[in-house]
Amino acid sequence: MHKADYQLFPQLRLICIIYSGDVDGHEIADHISGLIQDGEVDISWNCVVDLRSFIGNVHHSSLERMSKLLNVKRRPGIFTHGLEKDRRKVAIVSYNAGQKFLINLARVYIRDYDLQHFSDMRQGFAWACGQDALPRHMMSLDWHLELATQDESPDRGR
Repeated sequence: MHKADYQLFPQLRLICIIYSGDVDGHEIADHISGLIQDGEVDISWNCVVDLRSFIGNVHHSSLERMSKLLNVKRRPGIFTHGLEKDRRKVAIVSYNAGQKFLINLARVYIRDYDLQHFSDMRQGFAWACGQDALPRHMMSLDWHLELATQDESPDRGR
């Protein structure tokens, strides 16, 4: 089983990241760092994080590390009015109500993104990209595994 996977939606400037199984926060931070360094995605993209089959643990030190990757560095004295409305969206989709605590903790560290919890993939996808048409294949919990067994396409990666 893939523990960390993703699918790009370039026309929507959206990345959907899937974490499944027992993945810890440092593995997630490494994965996010790799995605940014690959250059296909930058921090301006919106994101859907599929945690519907995630059972791992994320420590606050991992969130702090993620914040260093994602928060925009601002020069002192620069007027930042209006940046609040331009914050990027991250929809966290999980059946686990306990993930809401993790998201509230993440908001302390990751300031430049609007983080919201959803238990329904369609709602999370629609909120993150403004398009209310969830790709059919994403409704399954194992949608990323089903894609992995098909031919590799240029907008799919690991």
